[in-house]
Amino acid sequence: MTHRKLFLLWTLLCSLALLPRAADAAPVTVGGKASTTGGTSGSASGPKKGFELPENIIGGNAITALLPVQVGFAGYLPRVRIGFQYERQLYKAHWVYVQIAGLLDRGDWHTFRLPECGLGASEGSCNRGTVAGFDLGLGYAHKWFLKNHPYLVPIARVGLNGGAWWYPYITESRQQARERTWSMSVRGGGGLRLFLLRNLAIGLDVNLVLGFTISRDRPLAKPPETNANFLIGMEVLPLIVEHRF
Repeated sequence: MTHRKLFLLWTLLCSLALLPRAADAAPVTVGGKASTTGGTSGSASGPKKGFELPENIIGGNAITALLPVQVGFAGYLPRVRIGFQYERQLYKAHWVYVQIAGLLDRGDWHTFRLPECGLGASEGSCNRGTVAGFDLGLGYAHKWFLKNHPYLVPIARVGLNGGAWWYPYITESRQQARERTWSMSVRGGGGLRLFLLRNLAIGLDVNLVLGFTISRDRPLAKPPETNANFLIGMEVLPLIVEHRF
C-alpha cells in the first residue's frame, strides 16, 4: 500500500507541473482600482500607434506669417503684400489681431493705374519702376472649434487697414506726376487653418477690400494736386504659417 500511495502522489505532482500558467498568456498590462463612491476604473497599455492628428490646439497667442497677393478692381493696390500678424485670444472663439506688412509692386503706368505715361516733354516715354510702401491693420477674428475635427479651424475676420506707397523715381528724375498714395480700407473675409501639429498650422485666407485712396500728384511746372478715389479689391493669401503658444 505504501508503494501505491507514493506512485499516485508522484503522478499528481507531474500533472500539475505540466499545466499552462495564466500569467504567461497575458501580453497586455492591465491595472485598475475600485472605490465605494466613484465606481471602478481601469487602464490598459498595448503597442504604440503611429502618427495621429492633434486632439486639441494650443490657444492664447498666435504669430502668423502673411504672404498674400492683392488685386485692385476699382483703384490701385500694390500686388505683393508680405507681413506678420499677432493674435490674442480674448474668450473662447473671440480673438483680436494687429498686423504690419510691406507693399511691393513693379510695372509701368498701366500697372499703377496712372492717367498718362510720362511727364512734360517726356510724355509718352516712361520706363518700368518699383512701387514700395507699408500697411498696418487692426481687427477682430472669430475662430470656430469643430468637435469632430479639432485640427481644422474655420475663421471669419474683419479689420481696418491703413497704409501708403510711393511711386518710383527712375534715372534720378520723375517720369510720372503721381508721387505717393495713402489708403484706408475695411477688409472682411475668412479662411481655414490646418494644424499639422498642436502649435503649427498652414492655411488660406480670402478678404474683400473696401475703402478709398488719396493720391498726391505734382504735374510739371504746376502746383501739387490731391486726388481721391474709391478702392475695391480682393486680398488672396495662398500661404499662411501660424504658430500658437
